[in-house]
Amino acid sequence: MTKIYNLKNLKPGDRLVLPKSNLGFVQHHAIYIGNDAYGNRQYVENYIGKGVQVVNENCLFRDGYHLTRIEPFIGNAFQRRLAVNRAVSLIGTQYDLVNFNCEHYANAVQYNKPFSNQVGNGILATLLLAVIGIGFSK
Repeated sequence: MTKIYNLKNLKPGDRLVLPKSNLGFVQHHAIYIGNDAYGNRQYVENYIGKGVQVVNENCLFRDGYHLTRIEPFIGNAFQRRLAVNRAVSLIGTQYDLVNFNCEHYANAVQYNKPFSNQVGNGILATLLLAVIGIGFSK
């Protein structure tokens, strides 16, 4: 069953997590930063080949409207403002799959610490497969 999320309840600094594929193993992360002068919701994402950029909903949901979850920003109004400032200050930073991908970016904004669980899990899975492969080759 697909859960429907109400984007009207977003607050600046909240994170949107979208599946990058139908399997949902890899997730894309973006930060809501507020509305533009015309009332359109704006997001900042770190996208492969483009880097950190401001996008509208049409661009964010370019592959169709699918959300895995919304992660609200945890903190007071002042901390939320600082998070949005971090989101905007990183615009133009280049995408790097291992060192600064979309999850690194979103964690840098929300927690002031860039990290990616997906990269860590990918490295562990690769090591596990290598160990299994070595075991079967003997």
